[in-house]
Amino acid sequence: MWYRFFRGVFRIILKLFFRLKVEGLENLPQKSNFILIANHTSYLDPLVILAGVPQKISCIALRGLYRIFWLKWFLQKMSAFPSGSSSEKAVSLLMQNKNVGLFPEGGVSRDGSLREFRSGAALLAIKTGRPIVPCAIFGTHAALPKGAVLPKFSAITIKISKPIYLLKEFTDIIDDVYLQDGIFRVRNIIMELLNKPAADR
Repeated sequence: MWYRFFRGVFRIILKLFFRLKVEGLENLPQKSNFILIANHTSYLDPLVILAGVPQKISCIALRGLYRIFWLKWFLQKMSAFPSGSSSEKAVSLLMQNKNVGLFPEGGVSRDGSLREFRSGAALLAIKTGRPIVPCAIFGTHAALPKGAVLPKFSAITIKISKPIYLLKEFTDIIDDVYLQDGIFRVRNIIMELLNKPAADR
């Protein structure tokens, strides 16, 4: 109930003031739940995902945010869960056919550039067999960069890529090199989306 309510509210706000545009909705898996990962250049990014993706996404949020009472309440209503010991919770949700979202850079990029990815998303994909959906967010850094207090009403776009599968090898041991290769593939897809000329998006 709360998730649908806030999705509607933020969808109206982002459409009205930031001209929110979503491309590639047809790439979202229809017969499977998934792991959505995106670049992270602004605190607006989770709200953009909330408003732009029709499926419910349980996002991993920084643990420190839960120290703020009203923000903790909001995150709980959004079915978000804190980082740190999040892997077990994320695996559980994915095995219950629910969608999980995370920002693999581990925090907001101060200058808007794409930073290196942590391998957690690849580990979740390999453990659960669920696809990763790479997602590129444009415009949020210009609208509300880290450290800014008030947003600028600039255009925001989400570009959703086709899902990729990281299949588990025939071994109980998940090799670090295999993990790094998987997350490198995902990062390259997002990098390519971000570097496309505007006319091609």
